[in-house]
Amino acid sequence: MKPLSPSNEHHYAKARMLTNKASSRRPVIIDTDTDIDDLWAVAYSINVPTIDVVAITAVGDGFSDPFYTAPNMLTLLGLLGCKDGVAVAYGRSSSILGPIDTYLTSPKCLNQTADIYLQPSPFDAVELIVQILKHSHGKVDILALGPLTNIAEAISTDRTIVKKIGTLYFSGGDFQALSQFTLLPPAQQPSFPYHTKNKGSSWNVFLDVLAMQRVASSGIKLAAMPSPTQLLLPTNLTMLEILVKKFNIKLTPFLHGLITNAAKCTNQDEGEIKWWDNSAAQLMVQMQTKNNKKGFCKKFETVSTLFFLIPESDQLFGHGVVNLTKAVKGQAPFTICTQVDETIFLKEFLTKLISKKHYSCATTYKNRYDIALQRQLSG
Repeated sequence: MKPLSPSNEHHYAKARMLTNKASSRRPVIIDTDTDIDDLWAVAYSINVPTIDVVAITAVGDGFSDPFYTAPNMLTLLGLLGCKDGVAVAYGRSSSILGPIDTYLTSPKCLNQTADIYLQPSPFDAVELIVQILKHSHGKVDILALGPLTNIAEAISTDRTIVKKIGTLYFSGGDFQALSQFTLLPPAQQPSFPYHTKNKGSSWNVFLDVLAMQRVASSGIKLAAMPSPTQLLLPTNLTMLEILVKKFNIKLTPFLHGLITNAAKCTNQDEGEIKWWDNSAAQLMVQMQTKNNKKGFCKKFETVSTLFFLIPESDQLFGHGVVNLTKAVKGQAPFTICTQVDETIFLKEFLTKLISKKHYSCATTYKNRYDIALQRQLSG
């Protein structure tokens, strides 16, 4: 992407003002592969009064077919009453996993009607990330809920945006000590790149480990809700129903289906489903708060990790290895959550889900950052 020339700088003045208004709310870009747990995270995030979701960028190398990523997110926002309030942009893609493409609309799942008039941003995901960060008055946090393909390409496109990123909050990652690995290659060397995830690694790392390495070594401040900790937050529907009654939470039929039908619609046992990406969203909100000890995460650790890019040992590819010697260069510091309180987590999630405040959806379509910028560029 070419840098702005001084003659074009005035075209961005108004759009720049739209990214960071005089507000105590923290601007956030959500980068997502639009899986079911991503839908939960977005439904939660738009109702958090302390953040402003300025854009949702979709990446197509996760658990949704690239073509379905943006439409599914637009459909969700429309069903939640957030129509046209947040920019949704298509992003980069490589592999296609696609098991949940019709979760919202299939008669066998939520059976919702998609609004065909809801349109994605005129900018692609990488371009929109770059423009928002480049022209923001202050720092913008990023909530990464899928492979880091878009983020890696954005910072490769314009390295100056790194200093505009406050913290990148990542969903996933498996941070283990080197002593946990035997460091032996598999008995039969698999083809590379692998077609199936190696044991224990995080999907969001494994699907684009090079992007993870680039982002981790970029100098961005990093925090993660690691996969082992996410396993401590199962979608326990029995507990959920107990809390719904205890706190008198009135879920609409759509919201109830959105958060309870994942196992049925993906042909999995309930025990296999965790809250995953929504836990990363709540971790972000908790860490953004000055007194962050009141949230669901009860223990934080700081680790320095290195992501291996070689396929010779199946155990290491896609893992973040910690406790390496100081002589090893390129390690990235992460703040990770290692202990959680499930009751606090669910109460926070459910109470935000039903609030209908939609703090991030107040912007009108014509004044949305991407639309205003597009109008100014074409005028």
